[in-house]
Amino acid sequence: MVGGAIEYIRPDDVGHAPCYNCLYLYGPDGQRIGKYWRTTPPGPWIYEGGKFWDFKYQEADELPVWDTEFGKLGILMCSEVYVPELSRMMALQGARITLLPAGLWPPQLHETWRTLIWARAIENLMITATSRNILEGGSGHAMICTPEEILLESRKPGVFTVTVDLARLEWLRDELDRRVDGTLPWRTKPGIFKQWIRPELYRGYERL
Repeated sequence: MVGGAIEYIRPDDVGHAPCYNCLYLYGPDGQRIGKYWRTTPPGPWIYEGGKFWDFKYQEADELPVWDTEFGKLGILMCSEVYVPELSRMMALQGARITLLPAGLWPPQLHETWRTLIWARAIENLMITATSRNILEGGSGHAMICTPEEILLESRKPGVFTVTVDLARLEWLRDELDRRVDGTLPWRTKPGIFKQWIRPELYRGYERL
């Protein structure tokens, strides 16, 4: 389970002092496994003086992943889905699942948002899942994706479950992209981390 909060950067601060936007990860026994502080974009961004929130946001600088009974898991927050390198860095650390709980976004962004949730799964050969707040008179959004399909999508309130095939995920990560005569044995591109990364090409482009 994932739950959100804010934390003062300096624990003894009070009032309108700089804060991290946090997501806590809890295990089945209720114990906290880890904590993610939002990293992107740099502060102060939109949180200060908002209708639904008002705090002095400060970005953090770490992208942790955690060992769970399902394998390594990462967390991103809300519109960080628009920054593909965040999910990629988690995948390169071994994350097979990334959770992306969300707050609010304008209705005009819905289609791009849902496309990106699945795109992060496809390009990183991982499971991605999101849930968005439900407001009075509006709809939320729940979505769970594998690299090959969208397993669940709903804009109504409820508790939703799906079964994911983690062995299939590992198989896709182990496979190499190759020519196949006849029907393809996959519905996505395998070999992402073995054939399709050229780090020597990206050096020097860290900051544009």
